Amino acid sequence: MVIMSWKILVSKKKADFPLFKVFEDVVELPNGLKLDYYRIEKVPVVVVLPVFSDKIIMIKQYRYPIKSMSLELPAGHMKPDETPEECAIRELREETGFMAGKIEKLLSYNPSTEYSDQLYHVFIVKDLKEGETGRERYEIIDIELLKPELLIEKIIEGTVTDGRTITAIFLAKFMNKI
Repeated sequence: MVIMSWKILVSKKKADFPLFKVFEDVVELPNGLKLDYYRIEKVPVVVVLPVFSDKIIMIKQYRYPIKSMSLELPAGHMKPDETPEECAIRELREETGFMAGKIEKLLSYNPSTEYSDQLYHVFIVKDLKEGETGRERYEIIDIELLKPELLIEKIIEGTVTDGRTITAIFLAKFMNKI
């Protein structure tokens, strides 16, 4: 296998936001071609698939970029000092009030390698105990518990469109975890 790498000739930060940074790079490909390339460095995300009484705990909230409600798994951005597992436990409690008894990492993946370095870490959690939420003041969330079969139907019919949720659900189904 040939490993190809691109040489960065110039890199300029064009925007710096709390969750991502945008860069404009000039790169040279192995064949000598030079081109402008825009890329985004993004904070890693954790996705939590919580199973409670043979149902999956989902959150429903308004998502401004798509201007509609979204039914999705609990998820959130990692803090700089957190491990993915610590973030999963924190986000689950904050958004749903549930505390994880058993946690298992299913996968880490890059959702958009063509323009970003972001990583998603997917966990399944079981043996949950109910507790109090600790939501951010902007998190206006409803909780729904759905049987896995119904959730898969909602994905197939297009009612659930969140990519990280779809990935986690089908991955867990494929791995016989739900």
